Amino acid sequence: MPEISLSELAQACGGDLVRGNPEQRVGTFVIDTRRLERGGAFFALQGERTDGHRFLGDASSRGAAVAVVQRLPEEGQPAPEGLIRVEDVLAALASCGAGVRRSLQGKKWIAMTGSNGKTTTKELLATALAAGARVHRTPGNFNNHLGVPLTLLACPDDAEVAVLELAMSGHGEIARLARMVDPDIGVLTNVRAAHLQAFDSLDDIAAAKGELFAVMRPDATAVINLDDSHVRVQAARHVGPRVTFGQNPAADLRVTEIQNRFYPGTVMVFAHANRSYRVKLRIGGAHSAFNALAAAATVVAAGGDLERSLERMEQVDAAPGRGRVHRLPGGMLLVDDTYNSSPAALASVLDTLRISQPSGRKVLVMGDMLELGRMEGALHREAGKRAAAAGVKLLFAVGQLSRAAAETARRAGVPEVHHHADSKKAAESIAEFLKEGDLIVVKGSRGMRMERVVHALTAGREDVH
Repeated sequence: MPEISLSELAQACGGDLVRGNPEQRVGTFVIDTRRLERGGAFFALQGERTDGHRFLGDASSRGAAVAVVQRLPEEGQPAPEGLIRVEDVLAALASCGAGVRRSLQGKKWIAMTGSNGKTTTKELLATALAAGARVHRTPGNFNNHLGVPLTLLACPDDAEVAVLELAMSGHGEIARLARMVDPDIGVLTNVRAAHLQAFDSLDDIAAAKGELFAVMRPDATAVINLDDSHVRVQAARHVGPRVTFGQNPAADLRVTEIQNRFYPGTVMVFAHANRSYRVKLRIGGAHSAFNALAAAATVVAAGGDLERSLERMEQVDAAPGRGRVHRLPGGMLLVDDTYNSSPAALASVLDTLRISQPSGRKVLVMGDMLELGRMEGALHREAGKRAAAAGVKLLFAVGQLSRAAAETARRAGVPEVHHHADSKKAAESIAEFLKEGDLIVVKGSRGMRMERVVHALTAGREDVH
């Protein structure tokens, strides 16, 4: 964003500049002093586990021009020269983000949410649109009530398109973030069983995700997955233009063929506007094809050059933990899908594993799927059945909940099953059980730290791509 003065920042925050030069200008904004740039602004957030006010001295030593605070530093406490006092630092951060969005006119704003694959879709889309425009995107997973305003505050003045990812932990959050972004295009990739601990049902999750469509302007464009019945229902909350995608014959971008594989990447063919397009991705799995299709539909909604955009998408590698493939000694392949897990995401990976034909065995290293509420037992037992149906010959189950998956898989015919309390123990022992030609898939929820298993098997080796 363009630099603003401390007086303008105070106004955007709804606070008072209690000390500092009103004309001094700042252009970078952080909530973590480790990311602070000299001359930037520091928001001293007060949370359950930490209090940003404790780091005012650190902010000062790192050269912060101003700190946004709820309480002023005590006498003699080091702090930045500029201080803006507000009633609520979190609310001030959100207010600033929304203010930046209103001030940065002439850009195309895209907001994206969904239960699975939204980060990969965001990366595919941002890379695709960069074929013809300067693009600003959500960095990493800065997709919550903190990350979204920070992404808005970091938007360069010369960016032509901004792609923002929106996540949620409860009702009302998508609506708040969507109002902050005020998108020209809103994308809902899918609705799946995730975060059930905070919701009563899949319909409940859909309603929360569908808040995006509910708050969009009537002239904004909705990008809709026609294959997902929950998305179709939620799309009725938006009365404006739409672009649809999926296998559904009525879809504007309609899939006609998918080569579902982990390596060398999925191939998808789709039809749009009386033309056929073939996309050869570097990312594996049928779910990746639908992520790419959602991105392509958004390119169409944005008026981008579809052919050039697809060429860019073909150059995107799988990110660590999101389907990246590693080659191991003995002709083994390792699929690192450790970033997160849910029943639908695991089922998709197992579908790809089911049709894979490695020279060795199919191996699944499965960590607990967290935040599933009262359904956790049934969903883990179902995962064990799916593993057996996919032809898994060696299952490493990790975590308390995955014990149910292990027991079910054993009864369903998986010949070799091991259970470990945590990923550290699994990482220490798995190598001795692997054989030549094995195809190993590692997946689990973020809190299970399943990347430990990947690191143990790939130390010092390069990934395939």
